[in-house]
Amino acid sequence: MISSSNSLKLQKYNDMNITEAISYFWLPSQHDSAMDNVFEQFINSSTAKSLNYSSIHRIVIRFFSLYALALVIIGTLGNLITIIILCRPSLRRYVTMRYLVAVSVCDIISLYGWNLNNFYKFSISSRRTNLEEISLVHCRVVSYLTFVGLQLSSWHLAAVSLDRCCSLYFLTWKQTYGKLSRTKYHIGILAIVCLLLNSHILFLNGYRDGPPHYKVECYKRRTNPFYIFPQWERIHLILYNLCPFSIMLLCNIYIIFVTVRSARIRTSIPAPSSRKCSRPSIARHRQLSLMLILITFVFVLLTLPSCIYFVFFRHRMSPKKYSRNHRHMIQICLSSIQFTSHAINFFLYCFSGTNFRTELHDFTSELCLSRLSALKFKKTTTATCRINRNKQNYESNMTFDYQKTEFSNSLKEMKVKFKQQKIKDNPDGNERITLSNAV
Repeated sequence: MISSSNSLKLQKYNDMNITEAISYFWLPSQHDSAMDNVFEQFINSSTAKSLNYSSIHRIVIRFFSLYALALVIIGTLGNLITIIILCRPSLRRYVTMRYLVAVSVCDIISLYGWNLNNFYKFSISSRRTNLEEISLVHCRVVSYLTFVGLQLSSWHLAAVSLDRCCSLYFLTWKQTYGKLSRTKYHIGILAIVCLLLNSHILFLNGYRDGPPHYKVECYKRRTNPFYIFPQWERIHLILYNLCPFSIMLLCNIYIIFVTVRSARIRTSIPAPSSRKCSRPSIARHRQLSLMLILITFVFVLLTLPSCIYFVFFRHRMSPKKYSRNHRHMIQICLSSIQFTSHAINFFLYCFSGTNFRTELHDFTSELCLSRLSALKFKKTTTATCRINRNKQNYESNMTFDYQKTEFSNSLKEMKVKFKQQKIKDNPDGNERITLSNAV
């Protein structure tokens, strides 16, 4: 028998779309509760006491807005270097590295959404308008890519943990479903599912007000101001944090259990000579497991506080003017912590992965050697050109001198020949000359 509260929910279901329905049935309602009143009283009292600290709020907000820009620069460069290193031949033959490449791509996309908006809103915009409010296209594209990028990043990490766990539990996993050739299909399936789940944002999110301002209202609908925050944001919490976190937690617990158990077995039983060849592979698998545990732990630790706030407390903040700086300070602090997890994976790989550090060292060495060889080749080419130029100048000078000498010699020979010819033509000329001289 259906209760009265459920019957009221069923009556309201007819006027809802699927997003509103899921949020209405599965998640807490938007109406005020005792928790709402307590939270609002706490925020109002704290902001009332801190009215004199509005300048501190502005300093903190400005600092984190510049920090958001630093995350974009550092995260983009770090993830691009990570993609280059993980795509090298010695690392891309592992399934784990293929998933981590996909994680880096999604992290780059997610950094240019809400994180970049924090810099734009608090450092560039004079009216503190959002990046999504520039136009309706900005609203839908930026929000869509942000939701998709964040969800895909977490699900790829969950897929890595699940693959490592299955490879330890099922002996034939690497030869069947965990083959390297099938990794691209798994990544493609995850991408298609996330793109379709968030596709409604491209068509329903945001609207434009009428005259005279024609202002863009993002993350809302005309008939439902709670369309994104907190309704779809709560579903996003399940897709982005809750489900991937559960998979990572269970898989990592099993990975830690297997790693500790295998370490105890190896220390208690002396390994025969036939097993010495397998020690490098065992160390490599243990290293990958430890790196994966560290990455997933940091991800959950940095992203969970922001998701909890935006889902359960953001809409309970007081809309009054005196609490606006306080609300903005909390939001930008938590979002900066969240997006830090998408910008520091490169440093986590360097810290926990010996193979990654080795490949990074080889890559930088090859890059430096190529630059040095290019400089040496350029210097050699320049010196050769100078030698050739000097040689050509020397040869041209020698040719000119030779031509000049030959011309003078030929002129002298012509004079001698002319005199001899003159003597032959006038044989008495010499006697006349001598007689005239004698007289």
